[in-house]
Amino acid sequence: PADGAAAAPATGALMPVVAPGGEGAMALLWTAPASWVAETPANPMRRGQYRVPGPGGDAECAVFYFGPGQGGDPQSNVERWASQFVTEDGRPGSAVMQTRELATGDAKILVVETKGTFMAGSMMGMPSQPRPGQALLGAVVEGPDAYWFFKLTGPAATVEAQREPFDAMLRSVRRGG
Repeated sequence: PADGAAAAPATGALMPVVAPGGEGAMALLWTAPASWVAETPANPMRRGQYRVPGPGGDAECAVFYFGPGQGGDPQSNVERWASQFVTEDGRPGSAVMQTRELATGDAKILVVETKGTFMAGSMMGMPSQPRPGQALLGAVVEGPDAYWFFKLTGPAATVEAQREPFDAMLRSVRRGG
């Protein structure tokens, strides 16, 4: 645009860039499933946020980008995400998580899934309310300059119903610019 502001891509990143990197040739773009509802990201670390309707109630998919050298390595992230869940028999979600690799033309992707009671803490240090019957589909995508993190969480029935659309979105990931 003439005013010097970056034009928003047609798909993928839904808010103005707030940190160095992750734009132009360093950006990732993706095509979200048509049934997902794009929302204004809840905070500046999110490059995309979607309300995901489904049979168990709404889930949420958030896309994070922290910049070069930030956000940690893929394995540590998927283990941390899975550890936010506890199984029905009391084991940590990381003990039963499943991971797989997915390769696209532009990116190497580590995908994780687990389910159980979601125990993640809330903001401001307040204790969390355990949410039983939840699931996670997450992915760490190797971008041109840093990792991008895709995290779908919500009712297990909804997350399970979104497995193929989530994978299709990951397969659509491509470099910006």
